[in-house]
Amino acid sequence: MTFLKKYGFHFMAIAVISEWVLPLVLAAFIPGYLQFTNLISDFGEVGTPTHMAFKVWEVANGLFFLLSAPAFYAYFKNTSKKLSSWFTTMLVIFSLTDCIFTGLFDRAATSNTQNITGMIHNYSSGIGDTALLISMFILLKLYRMQGKKTVATLLMGAFIISLGIQFLFVYPRIMPDSQFKIPYRGLWQRLNLWLLYMPFLLISVKEMFKKQHS
Repeated sequence: MTFLKKYGFHFMAIAVISEWVLPLVLAAFIPGYLQFTNLISDFGEVGTPTHMAFKVWEVANGLFFLLSAPAFYAYFKNTSKKLSSWFTTMLVIFSLTDCIFTGLFDRAATSNTQNITGMIHNYSSGIGDTALLISMFILLKLYRMQGKKTVATLLMGAFIISLGIQFLFVYPRIMPDSQFKIPYRGLWQRLNLWLLYMPFLLISVKEMFKKQHS
């Protein structure tokens, strides 16, 4: 556990950067893949050249996120043990569902070929996104308790913007027959992930440099 508390922020930095790099690298192996239109999970569809690479990559990222949890708990526990526990719980849920489970369980190519593994993939992704969003809300509460009002305000703004982006992303799924069409689901997915991951990366980089100079 001491090892994870010491290097957990390194694991988080690796996981976030790896998540950002994943679609840029794998897109080169799928002709016609469009970053603003296609989803990241498209890389994991059965039959695509990136199928196995996506599965391994996501499981690895999930493990990195999971290994970072003890460091974040230790970082915030003096502020509030309860909120710190909830924060790390959301991080663990995200690691398991949106990364490890979506890597282990294949996404169905179409709704007509939906099966139990495809359902697990889709529901896990939704649960993971929700857990990550909740973790940001808890994070702003922790910073507010620390008296860092500017940081808390910035996180509140990011949280609200993320809610709006999340709506743009999920609307085509929850209202498939609506005449009001919202394109570029891939763009909204990527913007949301960048926004939600950024606080984790900034905290990790700050603590990594802090420990190097202490």
